Amino acid sequence: MKKYKVNKLGLFLAPIYSLIYWNEFHYPQPIKGRYDVTGSLKEKLKWVYKIWIKQLEVAEKNSGIEEYFAAQNLQFAPPEGFENNTSLSISAGGDLMAVDIITEENTPHLFDDIKDFYFNADITCANLESTIYDEVPYGRNSIPNMPAKMNTSEGMLERFLDNGNGINYFSTANNHSYDNGEEGLLATLDVLDKKDCWYSGTNRTAEEQEDVLVVEKNGVKIAFLAYTFDMNGNKYEKKYLINEVRFNDETVDISLIKRHIKKAREMDADIIVASCHWGWEFEMYPHKNIIDVAHLLAEEGIDVILGAHPHVSQPMERYITKQGNIEKQCLIIYSLGDFVSYHPLTHNSKLTYVVRFQVEKGTLHGKNHTCVSQLEVLPVYIQAGEKDDDTCDFRLLKFENVLARPEDYILTDIERKDLNRLDKKLLKGILLPRNWKK
Repeated sequence: MKKYKVNKLGLFLAPIYSLIYWNEFHYPQPIKGRYDVTGSLKEKLKWVYKIWIKQLEVAEKNSGIEEYFAAQNLQFAPPEGFENNTSLSISAGGDLMAVDIITEENTPHLFDDIKDFYFNADITCANLESTIYDEVPYGRNSIPNMPAKMNTSEGMLERFLDNGNGINYFSTANNHSYDNGEEGLLATLDVLDKKDCWYSGTNRTAEEQEDVLVVEKNGVKIAFLAYTFDMNGNKYEKKYLINEVRFNDETVDISLIKRHIKKAREMDADIIVASCHWGWEFEMYPHKNIIDVAHLLAEEGIDVILGAHPHVSQPMERYITKQGNIEKQCLIIYSLGDFVSYHPLTHNSKLTYVVRFQVEKGTLHGKNHTCVSQLEVLPVYIQAGEKDDDTCDFRLLKFENVLARPEDYILTDIERKDLNRLDKKLLKGILLPRNWKK
């Protein structure tokens, strides 16, 4: 079984640097340009500190972000006077990075515990954070002084599809989209096409990039957009291949998103869902500049944002904007977190969540109106149960079950002792607002 590699020298040096650069290591820092974890030694060690030693569980200093999310009202409901004609359900999970121990052999029961929630929707979404390319080895392929390149197998895609009952929409725009070059990117799209999957975020041609995926179910048309903030330093000349929007930079050019919104409206989309790969790894709160750009996208016409990339879950927001003279509720999820992904020494990554919500279409004061309603959240525990015979039982579990009966699952002593902290400090203290009701 291929193990996850730990940087031992980094583990030794990171605590020392954290004392020298206390604020930079212990508090999120306002953006000062492109985020580069392969740059200076300090930046590399900051990443090591956050992944293997201590994840950041506070927001930027004096930002008010912690209280802002704690006071959120996530009770989505149609406006008064709305008359429903039809509806559909959408569920969403985070990053699919099926490498290391996450193989077909180790995942026969991957979704068993959460199928009744996650797969019980008209459209089930996730972010495919690897290529599916049989010309290079499967797994986390390391390159000296560069981020690892991720590649998974067609067999793991079959796990995600679950014989047609599982995930049916994939965001393909993320910082690993170009890990195996243009060939790997196109091969991935070929496999998704062969399996009749919906996807957006990467493209074969400039014409495809300007087009928009609109899915119609139950008489409701939904546009699915997808973007990534970075390509891990991979350079590519054909800019149409990937929907790259530099969300993390000081200045963000959203012209591509504006064109997609316009196109979606021309195609009579009732609602627009955007998958945004953005943010900073292993930080429990989004930075202020990410919150600002999320609000900007909502004002431009995005109805739902599904955030990803930080490898930990982050809070959600019910953002109110105007559509003409009508108030509109936008659902913004800053990070769904890891999902089918493996970070064994990063305790906060073990707790993630999936969401499910309704899209209702009808009339309001005699005019057509579509809205998000009935948001549900399922906290999920990622079990990477390594056994004595060098095999693994990797599966996604309902967190409430693990919390109630930890002895029923393959957990280490450290993982068992950490469950109460995950529940009280992370789930109830950060991820869900104080007035949250199931």
